[in-house]
Amino acid sequence: MRHPGYLRCWLVTLLCALTLTGCVGRVLPPEADSIARPVDVYLLDHGRHSSLVLPREEGGVTRYSYGEWRWYVEGRRHLAAGAAAMLWPTASGLGRAEHPGITSPQQFHRLAPEGLVKAYRLRVDAWRVQALRRRLDAHFEDAAVEPVASEEFGLAFVPYPRKYSAVHQSNLVVARWLRALDVEVRGTPWLSRWRVASP
Repeated sequence: MRHPGYLRCWLVTLLCALTLTGCVGRVLPPEADSIARPVDVYLLDHGRHSSLVLPREEGGVTRYSYGEWRWYVEGRRHLAAGAAAMLWPTASGLGRAEHPGITSPQQFHRLAPEGLVKAYRLRVDAWRVQALRRRLDAHFEDAAVEPVASEEFGLAFVPYPRKYSAVHQSNLVVARWLRALDVEVRGTPWLSRWRVASP
């Protein structure tokens, strides 16, 4: 077991790094002339966490979110659970919800019961969306357990293979998903602070 002093040092280093970067994620969509088949995806800012909305080929949208299992799925929101999630890796979950009837951003409040601060539209290439959808959906298809429904977040969660930690938390994972769509993300959106540039 690592010495508590090591953990304190690691946490201070992390906090300093976050302070220096301003905890802001600067999002730059791909250039229009680099997109062969443009489709719209949406980055949702819920205040403290974020999620991603991808279009479905058969119509409607799918919302994806990542989070700490005890916090998001089990509802354990006390201080000790939050501190544990930041100090060492803990179990995580991938959330998904299909919304075949939602066809416009004006309806997005229906897919985010925990609240929605802002929805950012990003235009990307359809083949990248399909590849990311296949990768995320594979976690649900390969899960050894039934998805666990969360009414609070309007999502069904399955365990995710990589642990949740301060360097692999919900907003940073969404940033990775955006990069898979050829969206450039600069900085560290650790606190779900996003600045989206015009395409």
